[in-house]
Amino acid sequence: MEKPENSIFKKGYTEFDQRLDQELEEEKEERRRQLLLQAPDFKLLNQMLESGEYSQDLASKLKDGGLYYLRSGEEESAERFMSIFRKTLELHPTVWEDLIKQAGFLGCMAFKRDMPRLGRYCGEAILSGLRLLGPEDRELTEEGYLQFKNVTDTAVRTRNEWDFREIVTALQKYWETSKAAVTTGFVSILSDLLFVAADRRQINALKIICRLSRSVMRHDSVDRVMRQQFAMEWSNTAAQIAQRGWAAECQMLLKHLCLCLGSLRDDVLIKKVMADVSLHMQIQSKWDNFETAFRLFYPCQLFSLVLLRWGMNRYNRVLLSEKVLEVEAATRDSGMLGQVERKMELLEEKEKALGMIRFVLRNGRDMAAACARLLMKDEWEIYATWQREWLSAFSGKEKRRKQVQQFMQMMAEYWHSTQPSRSNKQWEFMTDIMNPSCLSDKHLNLIKLVS
Repeated sequence: MEKPENSIFKKGYTEFDQRLDQELEEEKEERRRQLLLQAPDFKLLNQMLESGEYSQDLASKLKDGGLYYLRSGEEESAERFMSIFRKTLELHPTVWEDLIKQAGFLGCMAFKRDMPRLGRYCGEAILSGLRLLGPEDRELTEEGYLQFKNVTDTAVRTRNEWDFREIVTALQKYWETSKAAVTTGFVSILSDLLFVAADRRQINALKIICRLSRSVMRHDSVDRVMRQQFAMEWSNTAAQIAQRGWAAECQMLLKHLCLCLGSLRDDVLIKKVMADVSLHMQIQSKWDNFETAFRLFYPCQLFSLVLLRWGMNRYNRVLLSEKVLEVEAATRDSGMLGQVERKMELLEEKEKALGMIRFVLRNGRDMAAACARLLMKDEWEIYATWQREWLSAFSGKEKRRKQVQQFMQMMAEYWHSTQPSRSNKQWEFMTDIMNPSCLSDKHLNLIKLVS
């Protein structure tokens, strides 16, 4: 028999309960009817769109339409609605600011409400609005970039990776078609996208963003200060990703950063960024070990090799040009002023070449010394590990292995020449690096020049 105390937890379904449930259903149905009344009237919107006299009213109705989609969760007709939204941007310039802000708010909320298609449409609508703006609309352009950045951030942080990649692709197409002057707002978008794509390990989107960043940095409207700040932020982003041990994302960032630096051919920028990368590599060595740091920052090692060979080729070309100039001076009786100017240009070019060679060797020497101190090792151990890791990456490629050996021997000779008190004590341990020798007399004379 059931215990008396358990009977109080049982509730019979009475007529009162039935009436209460019925009232709740009626209330829900009434709310649904009220919500449907707020649905966009496409016929009316199209009439107002073509009229051109109701810009403010049209913007207000578009705002109400956006709120309807957020409340209802319906996305089926969102594409049709956003098509009218974009046409309004084209035909009603007086409400550009309102519509761009609306698109930013609606896009963020759509991703948060799990309506990614609507969110993506909003991001694309912002780009459509930005295409319409001119140089005189600088303030509104910056506002548009801010709204677009908010939408893309929300997309990736709500794990809508596919839509995030589509929005990034739309941004790339926007840049390719508009080629507008680069502003701080646009650079801020790129800097933010580099981080969030790497942070969420979106390697395909990250590749698109890196290529876009390289294209933007080559634009004539980017001044030296803006370019330098962006490159340093790019380097810092790669260092943050390296701390997590994410090799693919870190190497993707560094590879495209080095390609960007190589295409710009700005010696001052190259030296500043590569010195910063060297510092990050030292810190990574302390946290993990030198081998891990080398693998994570491997693209920068290749770029250092390219820089050294680039500097040596520039220097050899200058020497050849000087010989040609001497022959011309011996066979001509006039044009002395032009020859003097040409000789001055060659001297300047020679100093730049030697300056790049000196920087690469000194930067590598200082990095090895710092890593040795941080890891409490001798410097020869760092050089030996450095060469071993690098040669293992080029197994079976004899030409590349010889270039690496030549690079390491030049680095060691520069260390021996500039810091004899320390290097002499450890030179006997450098046999594996220095033998067999890959350096000619030209290489040794070049090291003397830059020491």
